[in-house]
Amino acid sequence: MNASAPSLLTFLDAPIVVGDPQGCVTYVNPAFEALFAWSAEEALGRPLAALFEGGTREGVLGAVAEVCSKGETVRFRFRYEGRGFIAVASPIQAGGQRIGVVILLTASAAEDERCLSLHRDLDDPMAELNRSLDELLEATGGRRSARYRSMVEDGLRALERVKKTNAALRAVLSGAPESKESEAVRLDALQVLEDASARVREKYAVAAVDLEVLIPGQLPPVQGDPERLLKALVRLLDNRLQSVRSGDSVILAARATGRGDATSVVVTIVDSNGPNNTGDAQPLEDTTVADLVRSLGGDLRTTHDTFVGTTTAIRLRAAESAEAVR
Repeated sequence: MNASAPSLLTFLDAPIVVGDPQGCVTYVNPAFEALFAWSAEEALGRPLAALFEGGTREGVLGAVAEVCSKGETVRFRFRYEGRGFIAVASPIQAGGQRIGVVILLTASAAEDERCLSLHRDLDDPMAELNRSLDELLEATGGRRSARYRSMVEDGLRALERVKKTNAALRAVLSGAPESKESEAVRLDALQVLEDASARVREKYAVAAVDLEVLIPGQLPPVQGDPERLLKALVRLLDNRLQSVRSGDSVILAARATGRGDATSVVVTIVDSNGPNNTGDAQPLEDTTVADLVRSLGGDLRTTHDTFVGTTTAIRLRAAESAEAVR
């Protein structure tokens, strides 16, 4: 940043903070000092994220890292003392080199805040609808009638369109460019399942617990990061191993369900903690697994049955592909 730039930023009403490539503060304008109660003397040299608290700190860390590594503008939202803000982090370049990052903060309109609140309110009922339709498919359409199956799958397909629209709404409200479907990361669910079972196979053998893997010859590609899915499955299998006894069995299975936009892959882990196992141990609750599954855009559900045992199901949205199951 040249020497005249800070003097120009001084006259802006919007709070501005500038950082170097290491993410340390090199300048804050008077508007930033007044709003966040940081004097320039106190702020200079500190990590940019240190000027913020809670979830905002994580947002700043991620934005600065992305700007410095990719040289692209990043937008994110946060709240401070009951007010909503939109932060725009942009690279500072000189001589073809990225020499820092500038973050401009603007107050978001009350209407935008209300729209974001409505967007968040839609997440829970959509997830509940997804679970209910999936259960209905298994209880009726999937086993008894092709007619009912078609009706339920139509409902799942419509729900998927609602999810896409809701995601696009958030992109618009946050000021971020809407992600393109073609750019979505895809993972090979079969490969991840095989890797997960290989990771825990020796532990299961030592514990004398049978691990049975039931997977089809092929599955549609799934959206998401393979490392996150692998970590989630390994943690689930490790946790399940702690809740069963020697001689029990654990089943790792997968299947594709739905058609078209509603196609998804369901991964299940089932133990034999049924009538022949008088132990009352339950699989450990693991918020890390739940967070990993949510980060993949999936749903996780665990049920306990006296005769079947404990079943954990992960539903993952299939990527758009000509290979998707119809």
